[in-house]
Formats: sequence, structure tokens, C-alpha cells
Amino acid sequence: MVEILLKALCGGIFVLAFALISEMVMPKRFAGIFSAAPSVALGSLAVSLVTKGAHEVEAAAVGMSAGANALLAYSAAAVPALRRFGALRGAGIAIFAWFLVGGAGAWVLL
Repeated sequence: MVEILLKALCGGIFVLAFALISEMVMPKRFAGIFSAAPSVALGSLAVSLVTKGAHEVEAAAVGMSAGANALLAYSAAAVPALRRFGALRGAGIAIFAWFLVGGAGAWVLL
């Protein structure tokens, strides 16, 4: 329970810091880079480093990297697929790209 509270506190501090950075960034479309997901991930990694050690943090960071690559594939596939095939089929194609890259990343990691 203490670990969860520490992760929440540390993540909140990082959210605040990243929100301040995103207010200073120009143009504002870059503010999404400094959103909650990276700050919560950093908070989680920081607490895991203190409580569980570097090996656990390495595994979590590698998994986060694989997930980020899958999200990148989804995002790259979504725009052209939605324009060409419409909402339902385009979203299905983008999800397939996400599963394909995410599954490949999981397979490589395992």
C-alpha cells in the first residue's frame, strides 16, 4: 500500500512539473508530449528503483518502450486508414497495427 501511495505522490509531482513545462513550450501543440503518461511513468520508475531495484526498472522500461512503439504504429496507421476507409474499418486497421507491433515487441521481450 505504501508503494502505491509513493507512486501516486511521485507521479503527481512529475505531472505538476511536466504541466509547468508544457505551459512554457511554444507552439502549444507540443504540450501533449509533456502530458500525464510520461510523468506517471517516470514516477513509477523512480519508486520502483528505490523499492525493487534496477532489474525491475529495466524490465518495466523495456516494456514501456515496446508499448510506445506500438502506440507509434497505431498513430501512424490511424490517420491514413481513417481517411481512406472511414471510422470503423480505419480504426480496425489501426488497432491491427497496434497489436502487430505490440505483439512483436512482446515476443522479442519474452
